[in-house]
Amino acid sequence: MEEKQKKTSYEANWESLKQHEPSEWFKDSKFGIFVHWGVYSVPAWAPTNDCQIDQYTKLHGTHPYAEIYLYCMRFRNSPFWKHHVETYGSNFHYDDFIPMFQAENYHAEEWADLFREAGAKYSVMVTKHSDDFAMWPTEYSDRNAFKMGPHKDLVGEFAEAMRSRDLKLGLYFTWCFNVYYSHYPSFPYTDYIHAQAKELIDTYHPDLFWPDAEYAVPRQRVPAELWRSEEMISYFYNQAKDPAQVLVNDRWGKVDNERLLGDYMTPEYASMDGIPEFYWETTRGIGRSFGYNQMEGEEDYASVKELVHILVDNVSKNGNLLLNVGPKADGTIPDIQKNRLLGIGRWLKKNGEAIYGTRHWVHFGTTTKDEIPIRYTKKGDTVYAIALERPAGNLSIPYLYAKDNTVIRGVAANRELEWRQKGNELEIILPENLEESEAYAFSISPEPYCLITEENKPKILKVTDLQVMGLDKHW
Repeated sequence: MEEKQKKTSYEANWESLKQHEPSEWFKDSKFGIFVHWGVYSVPAWAPTNDCQIDQYTKLHGTHPYAEIYLYCMRFRNSPFWKHHVETYGSNFHYDDFIPMFQAENYHAEEWADLFREAGAKYSVMVTKHSDDFAMWPTEYSDRNAFKMGPHKDLVGEFAEAMRSRDLKLGLYFTWCFNVYYSHYPSFPYTDYIHAQAKELIDTYHPDLFWPDAEYAVPRQRVPAELWRSEEMISYFYNQAKDPAQVLVNDRWGKVDNERLLGDYMTPEYASMDGIPEFYWETTRGIGRSFGYNQMEGEEDYASVKELVHILVDNVSKNGNLLLNVGPKADGTIPDIQKNRLLGIGRWLKKNGEAIYGTRHWVHFGTTTKDEIPIRYTKKGDTVYAIALERPAGNLSIPYLYAKDNTVIRGVAANRELEWRQKGNELEIILPENLEESEAYAFSISPEPYCLITEENKPKILKVTDLQVMGLDKHW
């Protein structure tokens, strides 16, 4: 009889937690869907002009994120404050929106079907944002969607629907940013968030736990030690049947020693200019807000092509894309957001081979002489070269040397293509009827040689590099 493998156990300290690695399923998935939905979806408002992501360097309450409506409306004469008073009156409080949040058209199965059609492999739902309104029947506060508003377990329905469609389940939980709670930040507040977080974890057993960092102290973030973050991370790992199959992000408060607390980094609306030595995930909305913003028009939304390029760029640099949708208060996802997701899905159906299950190569990419950006991914002995624009003629990729027995295919059409080596450029002979696409993927097998020179030397990023770039800050 085989001896049962002993389950790895993690202690609540850095030396133990740093042994945990990002799950392989997460690195294979590449693309996930974020969902910001709550009471803030009722006013569904944020300015779209003269606003900055970093609201702390500008006027308080000037921000494109509709989900922090409560936070921003507190600043007198800010765009949020003016809009609220003019639209609802000075005696209309934020909590007066709660009865208007009914989720009457919420069908989690339809969301799950859409996310699968978009090509996503996991989804992360906001279970509670900075307004302290829980989307599940928490026993630690009456301020929840089961006792108020829609009177439903919105998280439970979401979890069941995602898993029924074979999507991994992620749960977002505001960890160090709470506008509503009167004792924030304090030891009683820390006890409160630990109790709710454990309740969430023990009830729904997410594959991914996504806490969010504080906004309240932007330039000197509260240390993770105050939040007892290492204690919660170890609890989450240890409760899992297999700790290797679960993971957490990095938003746990301030840490020192040039290290990452968590399994991967999560910059917002940002990318990397090199290949990080750690795993990461860009999170962003399709527009400028995470929560639904009724003020956003077509010009505020990224195109399908732009979103495909972000996904490809991230994957080439050892990362994922967590793309957000912001449903309306009734639970419907706006058509403009649906259309963007379906467009990504159409591209992935034809080209997903170059994305799913891949890893970064020795270089993330290059640029051709005719200024076409190229991004690389790798799977086994195959390298994928993905052109982000349509070549005018053939595609000549610099610094690439193919081996004599090389086979090159156009991934979308699954068509073998002729090629020739011209000095230090690999020229792929393209068909005249090359189908129009957001990006063009080519498989090159076996793995070619990549010429590394001072001119095209790849940049390997460390945590300290991201601190200099500002990407260790979460807005």
